[in-house]
Amino acid sequence: MNQKQLDVLIIGGGPVGLSTALQLTRLGIDAWCVERRATHSRHPKAGGLHPRTLELFRQWDIIDAVRSEAVPSHQAEGFRWATRFVGGIHLGHILFADDAEALAEAGEASPEPACFTPQDEVEAILHQALLRAGGHYAFNTTAEILGQDEDGVDVALTDESGTRTVRTRYAVAADGVRSRTRDALGIMETTSPVFGESVGVYFHSRRLTQIGENSPYALSWIINGDIVGSFARGPKNNKWIFNFARDPQLPDSAYDESFCTARLREAAGDPDVDVDVISILRWRHEAAVADSWRAGRVFLVGDSAHRFPPHGGFGMNSGVQDSANLVWKLARVLRGTAGDDLLDSYEQERKPVAEYNIEQCLINTERLKATGFMVSEPSELTTIELPEGEKIRRRITESLPAQHEQFRSAGQQFGFIYRSSALVGDGTEPQHSTVSDYRPTGHPGARAPYVRLQDPTGEFESTLDLPAGDFVVLAGQTGQAWSRAAESLGLRCVVISPAMTAGGTSFESLYGIDATGAVLVRPDGHVGMRVHTAPSNPEAVLRAGLGQILSRPAATL
Repeated sequence: MNQKQLDVLIIGGGPVGLSTALQLTRLGIDAWCVERRATHSRHPKAGGLHPRTLELFRQWDIIDAVRSEAVPSHQAEGFRWATRFVGGIHLGHILFADDAEALAEAGEASPEPACFTPQDEVEAILHQALLRAGGHYAFNTTAEILGQDEDGVDVALTDESGTRTVRTRYAVAADGVRSRTRDALGIMETTSPVFGESVGVYFHSRRLTQIGENSPYALSWIINGDIVGSFARGPKNNKWIFNFARDPQLPDSAYDESFCTARLREAAGDPDVDVDVISILRWRHEAAVADSWRAGRVFLVGDSAHRFPPHGGFGMNSGVQDSANLVWKLARVLRGTAGDDLLDSYEQERKPVAEYNIEQCLINTERLKATGFMVSEPSELTTIELPEGEKIRRRITESLPAQHEQFRSAGQQFGFIYRSSALVGDGTEPQHSTVSDYRPTGHPGARAPYVRLQDPTGEFESTLDLPAGDFVVLAGQTGQAWSRAAESLGLRCVVISPAMTAGGTSFESLYGIDATGAVLVRPDGHVGMRVHTAPSNPEAVLRAGLGQILSRPAATL
């Protein structure tokens, strides 16, 4: 690493740190990412990728690579509960195809359906994309914030060659759950009580792959009198993940390969199933959110800012989306085209989302307990595989409908609406989504709703493709005046006529404007301003709105 001042130093090279570095590099920002480990994650701590995250991967040109490493779609059609993986009693299941209405709504909400790609594969893909973009990344490097002033941050970097001090204009802490940077900055967390500990075993098994070859279930929860756990399939190479509850009475040293293999075989229901352990990870069920996400020129993203119980799959997804919110703001401030106050909107917008996700994930966890999973006294399940176990089997089966929000959360994933200084209100109250039901809206702060478009040039396929890392104006069919206004400010404008929309979707009704109205979409794909009807001077309105969003006097634009 050279000694000149950096634009941004990213501390932590997991999926969120890599996402941050990749976006900044693609925008021409001098960003360096350092990781204290010697390699990327060997153990996939996450795997379910939500459509909104995949939309971002699509914009970063890595969507094909991510999907190529995903569990095949025919093996990821739902989830099941059983007493054993092999030959056990089938207690119930949830198949996505059983809810045709939800499937149709998901297709209308996004062109990118969810997939299951393990975190270790995602990290490798992001790393390769970063290097192709000309970015910088270093393993075996720890970072310590030494101090900061109004111009930058001093950071001590230590690697195999020793310790040196670098100067960076901003630093982003993506160093995980036990963030050393967060602790060094004195930032406290609001936490929930720890409500359990688990052990995750990442392993190869040809036998399980053969048995599960024609199974549509990506995840199998196993509930019996011997053990409670879950099997998640990997995409290839006979890889699987088995999670089970850690007994707090046993020391960590007890959870070696031999012990974990024996527990895994109990859950599998086959004492001879082949098991080749790759890694073992112990982790806690807890929730937390950092009290502050900014300390001067240092920002927290991902697990350093928040952590969730796994039920709902919002951990890595939320972190990647944190980075998309922060990066464009950093880039604008670094280029001198936005005021520093724009950076305050990062916490204003993303912290409430994290708090809501925590709340819902905790609800999911409580509902999951009702199925017998995470049961505190496994002995109560000792009869489940016997004839007298019918009562407990019925209790578990009856609790399954309550699990639907955990797996059908389109409203939670797409429907959050930011409120911050980086938005221009329009005097209306938004239509809010529920956890399951996404209600698309063009209200300021909402993700710009997905509309398929027919472009004769083939340059774009939908409204999601239009921001392309910058602001864009989307205007109604007679909104040509917005094109002239946008051009005067160096912005792109797309006038969307009925002939351009596919599937009979009305762009104007979906976004809540008339034929002369328009929305200003921010680089992160969220609506920054909505004007229902064209004003007498669109350029002045657009200039004022852009200035407010960027925390910059309109006259200087």
